[in-house]
Amino acid sequence: MVKKASIHSLPVELLTRIFVLGANYDFPYHHSPFLLRPNTEYYPAPASNFQLTVSAVCSHWRSIALATPSLWSFLFFREPSHIDRAQEYIARCEQSGYITFDILIDTVQEKYHIPNVTLCREEIKRIFQLVCPHAARWRSFHLKVRDKECKLAARHYLSRCGPAPQLETLQLYHFEDYGTAQNLYDATFRPPVPIFDNNLPRLQHVSMIGVNLPWATSPYLQHPLTSFELALHPNNIRIPYDLWGKVLKAASPTLRRLTLHYSGPKSAGTNPDLVWRPPNEKILMPALEELCVIDLDPEYACLILERMTCPRVRVMHVELADQNFAPLMRLIS
Repeated sequence: MVKKASIHSLPVELLTRIFVLGANYDFPYHHSPFLLRPNTEYYPAPASNFQLTVSAVCSHWRSIALATPSLWSFLFFREPSHIDRAQEYIARCEQSGYITFDILIDTVQEKYHIPNVTLCREEIKRIFQLVCPHAARWRSFHLKVRDKECKLAARHYLSRCGPAPQLETLQLYHFEDYGTAQNLYDATFRPPVPIFDNNLPRLQHVSMIGVNLPWATSPYLQHPLTSFELALHPNNIRIPYDLWGKVLKAASPTLRRLTLHYSGPKSAGTNPDLVWRPPNEKILMPALEELCVIDLDPEYACLILERMTCPRVRVMHVELADQNFAPLMRLIS
């Protein structure tokens, strides 16, 4: 009588492969490189608990799981307990020089902060102190702040953490209820600071939600990007049109997805230095496949799109206010 082999008889290499595939079952980047969405408060936890489950089955499986650094490379912060967990995950990856980290930090406004439940001012400092020494091993970084002090902490640490040579995805989100025009001014009057020493040679995906960069001195933006998203920017912090053109032209051979959500190039107004190029000087986007235009004034959207040529667009997502957008429909049809 042939004795049936149990799963415990499988080679370590095969069990390792099963664990990695299981942990990637709900891999958060299947549909988009960006984990945060404008105007969305809550996000389901993007990391699978599969690796925790298999490591608790038996001592043999646990030893295999702990010896597989790729199972512990996603650092997800939404609760204070996640800080100690991430410290343990980093320790499990410490000896593996080839493992890179995917990081998501999700904080709340001070008035909504619940101690020991959510993350806010004190917790974000602890998180940055934990992850910044490993900035050279970041593969993706998603940060959501809803509080002025949290924003200042992010400015402080990201401007001092040094280069991120492995970083492929950068998403920064800052938006809060300012309440008054004075509070809005206080939140936006400081000029943006350089981040990562402007050294992001592998950057492919950029999403700025309510966050402005030093547009003129951020060379990593004029790079062959694959995805570019600008969202929730008042006109005073939007990218000037000449730099907008340079970013698109640099990315044009590779840019596949472009999203403008209440954002885009800065309107010139009466400033001669901000005048847009004429419509006949079009920016060719030969690789662009997906274009999203959301919450823009239809006339402003027309001004942007009539200056672009996108022969390969297959998907266009348009959400506009209840206005006369017939001219825009004629332009894109």
